[in-house]
Amino acid sequence: MTQVERIMKADLPEKFICSSLAFLGRSSFESRCVAAHRELADCNFKYKHFFRSKDESERAVEIRKELSLTSDEVSVIDVSDPLQTHKTIRRQIQKIVELPEQTSLVIDTTTFRREELLIFLKEMAELPGYLLDEASFVYSVATSMGSWLSRNVRQIRPVIGYPGDILSRHSTHLVILAGIEHHRAVAAIDAFEPSVISLGMVPLEESVSADIHERNLELRDYIVRHFDNVRCEFDFSAKDPQSVVNALEKVIGSRQDYNTVIAPLNTKLSTLGCGVYALKNQQVQLCYAEVEVYNAGDYSNIGDEVLLVPYRSLVGI
Repeated sequence: MTQVERIMKADLPEKFICSSLAFLGRSSFESRCVAAHRELADCNFKYKHFFRSKDESERAVEIRKELSLTSDEVSVIDVSDPLQTHKTIRRQIQKIVELPEQTSLVIDTTTFRREELLIFLKEMAELPGYLLDEASFVYSVATSMGSWLSRNVRQIRPVIGYPGDILSRHSTHLVILAGIEHHRAVAAIDAFEPSVISLGMVPLEESVSADIHERNLELRDYIVRHFDNVRCEFDFSAKDPQSVVNALEKVIGSRQDYNTVIAPLNTKLSTLGCGVYALKNQQVQLCYAEVEVYNAGDYSNIGDEVLLVPYRSLVGI
């Protein structure tokens, strides 16, 4: 089991009270994007950096201004250009490499897009061991999510760094870690035309909330009704990345003669679990569904808790 601490966000500074701090975040239209940084504002920062979208909304600009960042502390990501995204993230990794020992690295995963988060996870392996020993992921918990989150899938694409070993003579096994966005799941199925679908669901006790669990079940029912190639259903945890790794080992290990594509459509922590699995099993491809529209006006409501995951606990080394 991954070591995941759920704490009050006001207690976050106590975890880094004796440390010099390096902080990476993702600017967004969600106020949750600044929650962790706000709590850590009085810490001893050696480095901080935020990524922002090329075409960020007015709301996102307003929220980012609260951080009083310099131009050197902000990088622009073009969400429709994965090569530019990879290059931008890698550039910051190269700067982090230069940080001294006794620096705690905090990556706020809250509003990173899944593709960005997976690229970041892979590039982190380039960091020196002393930084990885003190690296942690933080996630600001939402009290509720909007009635819809996004619309209109623009493109389904492999995530850079996770291309898989795709052979033309093999049929496709699509593994969906279902969330609450029907259109993303359906778009992945339409794009890959899999012979076999394995559908992952989060049981109530492993869900982030009862409401999300009910919406997750609605997606499950939709897929099962509309697609007759669902051959396997399995459980995973939305809160424990290692449970995701364990579930994928069982589901994918039984179908070695397929091209396997994983669509991580649930929480950021479960997405990290998919990344850990794919880094250890490089024949597997991870995909990302880019959307056109986000519910910027009512995406989520900020809560009082954060999840804290040490890097070493996540990757198991």
